[in-house]
Amino acid sequence: MAFVCLKDDKAIYSFHYALKDWIALKEDKHASFKMSCCHTPAILKTSKLGTQFFSHKAKPKDTDCSSGGETAEHIHIKYLVSKTLFECGWDVQVEKRGVSSKGEEWIADIYATKGKAKIAIEVQWSPQAFIETKRRQQVYKDSGVRGLWLLRSGSIKDRNAITCDYLYKTKEVPVFSVYKNKKEAGSSYKVFNVNQEGAEESLTHDRFEPIALDLEDFISKMMSSQIKFYAKYSPTSELFLKIIEQTCWACKRDINVVALVGYKNANYGVPYEDCRYAEHITDCSDRTIRVINENFAQTYGFAPLKSMYSKTMGGRFMSNSCPHCGVLMGKFFISQAFIDARYDECVVETHSIHIPRLPIEINGKEVEIDFERGEWVMINE
Repeated sequence: MAFVCLKDDKAIYSFHYALKDWIALKEDKHASFKMSCCHTPAILKTSKLGTQFFSHKAKPKDTDCSSGGETAEHIHIKYLVSKTLFECGWDVQVEKRGVSSKGEEWIADIYATKGKAKIAIEVQWSPQAFIETKRRQQVYKDSGVRGLWLLRSGSIKDRNAITCDYLYKTKEVPVFSVYKNKKEAGSSYKVFNVNQEGAEESLTHDRFEPIALDLEDFISKMMSSQIKFYAKYSPTSELFLKIIEQTCWACKRDINVVALVGYKNANYGVPYEDCRYAEHITDCSDRTIRVINENFAQTYGFAPLKSMYSKTMGGRFMSNSCPHCGVLMGKFFISQAFIDARYDECVVETHSIHIPRLPIEINGKEVEIDFERGEWVMINE
């Protein structure tokens, strides 16, 4: 089966035509159709699955123009993907050949371009190890092409082929599975490994629900950025302050003081206040204090935090002070003031600044964070 042929010596593609136009093309007695592979006469056909394709009227004996042993389903999926891409405004080629910057050759099942965007879609109908998929994906990357993989699902009991090593889901290797229930008349190809927002908006850790999309709908949404990759962990944390307005105990003037240093982390792109890391200023590192003074003090009108001596505490500690008379604002005074005022309008939460991601601890030990891993999510409109 071929999706391209020469009509009056001009290349045409079968997936460019709606069904009624395809029928009209078949009935065009004045047009000359030739196979682009060998320039022998071509005829227009439609498979039982609905694939529109070109075939040799009489296959030449001295030319090998085979379809590479592809199954009818494999070819039908390539046809549907190509047709959907075309309808979405992409320029589409089938069995496109290329060479990477490192000299490695490749043949893409489907190659599509729009503006500067280049994408290769592989319909992988035979088993392929994840390591091999990553290798071939790198070849596309070295060619300036974005790769997308559609794997064949096994059976009705295991509709999602995203198992074993393929469970390592990253943005660099977009892998999805395709399944069609042959026992259901008129069933369509379904794509797995896509999620949607869960019903509970407040959830931050397990906030997605797996869904299945019709193949054409999946391609359309993927190409229009309605399906995006969310890394589980963001590479940065957000630092912010909670500030209260108080009266200086010495000069009786109104002042702003830092009551709490807060942090937000993001799970799958959604920031949330991570109370595990909240700190009083006396617990902050010298580096954090410098960050606070440089990014917040002038904007929010509080005196730069600094180490001061307290007779009551009998030692030095990091503290707020009055910007007018310079006296220390005691740790107990500030803590109690925040507790009393935390539900009051006088509590101000500052803007956030990004800092390197705070470490994750399990049983008191820091755990290495995998910033690549995540999920593909359909964006709610």
